[in-house]
Amino acid sequence: MRAVGRIAMITGLLALVPSGVIAQTLSPGKLSAHLINSYTIGVSNIVAGHPRVLKILDLGSGMLQAARAYKAGTPTGQIVLRIYTPKSYPITDDPAVSATNFWTTVLQPPLKALSASDRALIDYLEGPNEGDSTPTWQSLQAAQWFTTFWTNLSPLIAAAGFKPCIGSIAVGNPPGTPSQIQSNISTFVPALRQAKSLGGAWSYHAYTINYTTDTGVENFYSLRYRQFYGQFTSQYPDLADMPLILTEGGVDQSGTPSTSGWQARGTAADYERWLNWFEHQLAQDSYVLGCTLFEIGNPGGWSSFDLEPIAGWLGNYLITPTNPPPAPMGLAGVATNATALLTWTSAPLNPTTYNVKRSRTSGGPYTTMATNVSEGVKATSYTDTAVTNGGTYCYVVSAANAVGEGSNSSQVTVTMPNTSLPDVIVTAVSWTPNPAFANNNITFRATVKNQGTAPTPSGVTLGIGFSIDGGPNVTWSSSYTNSLATNASVTLTANGGPTGSSTWKATPGLHTLTATADDINRFPESNEGNNAMSVKLSISSGPPQIGQITITTSNVAGFTFSATSGIQYQVQFKNDLNGGQWSDLGADIVARSNTVSVSDNLSGLSQRFYRVLQSN
Repeated sequence: MRAVGRIAMITGLLALVPSGVIAQTLSPGKLSAHLINSYTIGVSNIVAGHPRVLKILDLGSGMLQAARAYKAGTPTGQIVLRIYTPKSYPITDDPAVSATNFWTTVLQPPLKALSASDRALIDYLEGPNEGDSTPTWQSLQAAQWFTTFWTNLSPLIAAAGFKPCIGSIAVGNPPGTPSQIQSNISTFVPALRQAKSLGGAWSYHAYTINYTTDTGVENFYSLRYRQFYGQFTSQYPDLADMPLILTEGGVDQSGTPSTSGWQARGTAADYERWLNWFEHQLAQDSYVLGCTLFEIGNPGGWSSFDLEPIAGWLGNYLITPTNPPPAPMGLAGVATNATALLTWTSAPLNPTTYNVKRSRTSGGPYTTMATNVSEGVKATSYTDTAVTNGGTYCYVVSAANAVGEGSNSSQVTVTMPNTSLPDVIVTAVSWTPNPAFANNNITFRATVKNQGTAPTPSGVTLGIGFSIDGGPNVTWSSSYTNSLATNASVTLTANGGPTGSSTWKATPGLHTLTATADDINRFPESNEGNNAMSVKLSISSGPPQIGQITITTSNVAGFTFSATSGIQYQVQFKNDLNGGQWSDLGADIVARSNTVSVSDNLSGLSQRFYRVLQSN
């Protein structure tokens, strides 16, 4: 999701490579790091963890120092190299000629300048990154161009003694409907087959937006690559084991260097717990060679993404453990109606799973209720649904790694309620105006349903709080004091807020709007953990404006339109302004800057009209 510009190299690097380095076996885990610029203490910690794959950007002294140290200690590890370039190859260029030019002007010169020993450090070569220099998968036409580009570039990389790592596709791509996505992937199959035959791999980027550990959600974000392998298995079985390197990964809300990364989105322990969950997901996919988390070595450029504060943890996490993990800490239990929610807060020291055990008697003996638990960010969690209202249950949790199971935690006792209670949830969230633009005053509303076994109390406010991007409430509804019957619903509109206004003044960008029922806990519920619903709220700086349209001698129309980064747009066309329906010009486009470029072949046409709509 990020385009990394040319970075000034830092001199006076620390000599962090110890003499007499002893080569070690590869880490059992698949996490690693994307290195930029400097060989820091944190980089040396990660290198000492013997990751399976390491990615470096460019061939400055810091990156070569890191590569030498890594290969000295982990000779069977794999290094992926990307060379930054500001060059751009538009879709109107010949993709075969562009590939040759990319090799001769971008990749080949810095590689030829290396000594033979340093050239031998590099295993995989990436090409253009995330569509910064070329079309990728934005449309079927772009995918066709990109396929031809790579089928010409991969042989050049292989002939020079390196393995091609093709693609470098941004998370969320290709856009469009399931059939459009599959068409774009099918178009790229020849490039994938060729790369595989050359001993290469392909590259995709894997980011979570909201630290989710729900695979149903993450299958569209950090685990989106699984959709492609599902298609490979059913349609192209020879690619079902195609090696994949996730050459960028981690947490990223919108690609903003100072506010979108993990340091701006939670604590180090939050990130460590999510990475532990992600590691266990990667372990299920044998074709994934590794994931290089973005980034370390360039804190000034990508401050909120910088891995330096957790590099010591990551280096230790990667090392093959020699002892079972210690007992989990902070075990707590909350009783709700027919469920017991357990949470614990200790961060994993190595790839760690947890075993949940239960007894009806304090002190045991305990029966194992669940194994291989790894979900949770703010805390690792487990919900026990095999309980009865009025019963008392005693729980302990143990941790396990590759060596074995550790000791049990301290016990927590949960007594289930034996009374009927309401349980309010949010079933829908909306706003006006929609679509909304920057500086609009937006009114939020939410539909609340009581799915409990008792009505909400009469005379007590059933409130709704509306928050943006995980912050405090920006507006709320506090006027509904009637009793809400079981299975009944009501739609509530914001009527106040911390500033006295019932509206939120919109700021541009892709936001998360969360509506929370009974947000300040005015009455007890059977389940206090299911009150919130979050939806995406896209705010553009203004309506998209189409600039001047130019037409080339080959009858290709080109224009740009104003946009807001992170917002999704649909370009549509008509050939007769006074008749017919508007048609989509390709798949939806996610803006990466404040302008978006569009091209269209007008062969055989005398006129065409365009419009741009915000589509998210």
